[in-house]
Amino acid sequence: MITPADRERIDRFVARIRDAGSDGPKMDTAVLAELSDIDQRVNPETGEPYAMTTTRSLITGYRNVLKAELGEDAPALEKFKLSTALVAQYRQHQREQREERHRNQRPLNGQEHIERAVALVNYNAKVRWSNAAAIAGVGALTGRRPYEVGCVGGFEPDSADVVQVMFSEQTKTRETERAGSPYSIPMLAERDLVLETVAHIREVVDPALDNKTYSQRFGKEVGIVSKRTFTNAERQPITPRELRQAYAAVAYRKFARSNISAVQFYNDVLGHQSDMNATLFYFDFYLSDSTTSQ
Repeated sequence: MITPADRERIDRFVARIRDAGSDGPKMDTAVLAELSDIDQRVNPETGEPYAMTTTRSLITGYRNVLKAELGEDAPALEKFKLSTALVAQYRQHQREQREERHRNQRPLNGQEHIERAVALVNYNAKVRWSNAAAIAGVGALTGRRPYEVGCVGGFEPDSADVVQVMFSEQTKTRETERAGSPYSIPMLAERDLVLETVAHIREVVDPALDNKTYSQRFGKEVGIVSKRTFTNAERQPITPRELRQAYAAVAYRKFARSNISAVQFYNDVLGHQSDMNATLFYFDFYLSDSTTSQ
């Protein structure tokens, strides 16, 4: 996520590019200096260079602002991108990270995970309402991202299956045309419980919030609730992002046909569609109990 400090820096850079105008050498100098500074950044909390994924996200942020401010065909876009060496480094990092996950999956008690989510949502509805608890609970039962649960996601009953909902408005998809298209996903608990909770969230949380504002208001608290409520079988806390991985593991055990692979099932229920490579990063957990299939 682009921080306010990042945005200020990006704006200063865009101003320099705009000032360079048609002066190619001046623009090249500004681009190379900015890329060099980004590559040499150090995390002040750790004293270590930022992760490659963080650098990539920041450069994407720069490019998005350049497109918005100067147009899709801005000459600076041809220069302002990851170098061939950095791209190779990033891909190597991704491969290593993916392999680490597949070789070191964490145990998860699927039934306990469901019970904790249901207890959280029920307590939240009947005893003391909390936006963060509602978002975390629904996230655990549906595998949707916190921002999708809190603001933009569409949840409608699937008339073809009583345990499924039609979900729409997925975020973080590369297939822009498909983002608003509904697709069916299974619920890990009673569908009405999920739909009623989402309906209440829509009444008390402004659905027009952008992702940045949503994160500032609810992100930290959702994280606290998630890590306090959900753990793997070794009692290690589960973050909001990891609730998506946990959902996929449990849903596969409960709902997958015997002739469908885990990768394809995850791909379908997480809405990745053709991006099978992205799906391979979601195999964080294996079930250590005998969660009942349906």
